Amino acid sequence: MRPRPAAGGERPSPVIRHSKGREFVDLDEDLTIRDIENAITDGFAHPEHLKRYTTAAMGPSQGRQAAPAVLRVAAAARGLAPEDFAPTTSRPPFTGERMGLLAGRTVTPTRYTTMQARHVALGAQFMPAGAWVRPAWYGAAYGAEAAVAAEVRAVRESVGLIDVSTLGGIEVRGPDAAAFLDRLYTTPHLKQPVGRGRYAVLCDEAGAIVDDGVACRLAEDHFYVTATTGNADATFRALTWWQAQWAMNVDIANATGAFAAVNIAGPLARTVLTPLAEGVDLAAPAFPYMGVRTGRISGIAARLLRVGFVGELGYEIHVPMADGEALWDALMAAGHAAGIQPFGVEAQRLLRLEKGHVIISQDTDGLSTPHEAGMEWAIGKTKPDYIGRAAHRVRAARGFERVLAGFRLRDRLAEAPEECCLVIEGGEIAGRVTSAARSVACGGIVLGLAYVPPARAAIGSAFAIRRASGATVEAEVVKAPFYDPDNARQAL
Repeated sequence: MRPRPAAGGERPSPVIRHSKGREFVDLDEDLTIRDIENAITDGFAHPEHLKRYTTAAMGPSQGRQAAPAVLRVAAAARGLAPEDFAPTTSRPPFTGERMGLLAGRTVTPTRYTTMQARHVALGAQFMPAGAWVRPAWYGAAYGAEAAVAAEVRAVRESVGLIDVSTLGGIEVRGPDAAAFLDRLYTTPHLKQPVGRGRYAVLCDEAGAIVDDGVACRLAEDHFYVTATTGNADATFRALTWWQAQWAMNVDIANATGAFAAVNIAGPLARTVLTPLAEGVDLAAPAFPYMGVRTGRISGIAARLLRVGFVGELGYEIHVPMADGEALWDALMAAGHAAGIQPFGVEAQRLLRLEKGHVIISQDTDGLSTPHEAGMEWAIGKTKPDYIGRAAHRVRAARGFERVLAGFRLRDRLAEAPEECCLVIEGGEIAGRVTSAARSVACGGIVLGLAYVPPARAAIGSAFAIRRASGATVEAEVVKAPFYDPDNARQAL
């Protein structure tokens, strides 16, 4: 692309100035002849310096349109022939590119839990979950609805087992561990008793929810904090970033890969687990809801969390990663007589929806605050500060344009709307559906969560949902949780 002198020494393609001074040479970056000349006058005469100072040839065309013109203008400004002013390295689309290099990844890094072989043997159908592969349900690929319903019924009526090793696990140790978490999360942790877990919500400086989990106090100076599967690494980075700012006396370690975990849930969970438990009393008075204990399960050192994401009596059991398969085998064998059923992510999502529990990044987005998501109960009312508190005050003073509301479809035979279907009011977009499914435990009606204007969030209010096909279906706001509103079952 370097022009050569014509016969007789005359240079081709001279620089011709516009009569009105509008001499654009790079339409991508809106650069004129004067911009190029000024850069050289300022000392950026080398082609690489000139390119970075002016951003010439750095736009969408990567020099395809502008490079020859910039080259001639720069050469003229330096009193050189264009062929004596070396161009910078040309990149696609200026130069050709092989189509094979544009095809994207051929190998995607994938993580499996230590129970993967057991899931395969049980006929699991898999789905991606962040970098992990998790069982979606167990059974034939074409029988998802029936398989998920059977798994849900097992958890509600007897006992189920799910692999939750993909959850993040973060160790926070040190004299300032409680103070550190208290400054970080919306929930209070300074006076959290040892042996208790506390639901923890993490927000960013703008007040938006970025993750949730359970902060378990194992000792005065030791917390074990869980995080969601998709946000585990980001949450760990957030904790280390704030520790770098505050320089508190804590040590933070990402232990996600160090533990395998399962959740055994259902009214018979304690019955199945008790014969395997050593050094821990599973009775409700000794091990209440949101309690945290250490002991052994089938001889394996374990941390036990009494949590209720699916709305039933449940124990989340965390063991060393190498012992995950042995733990799974022990629980499946112990629960055989009770009809224990492994369940996957699809059943878990339906179970939590019946309880009205929010999934971060599904029922929230990059702007959702705890107040909008119906989680203001997770904010410590007397806390002096936490990440996002100032933003929460400002947004509360302005008022909220949307809130997350539970709903049911009025037509019992209607199919569940897809996630992100629009809420329509007066022909305009007024919100969106975040979760919806046909309930198993609530009589087969379609239940869901959706963002709606505050004026439409009152119990009994009606709104329209537009399906992907363009058809609309009527929904009615109902109070969540839809199942066991008194939380009696998870507190058994």
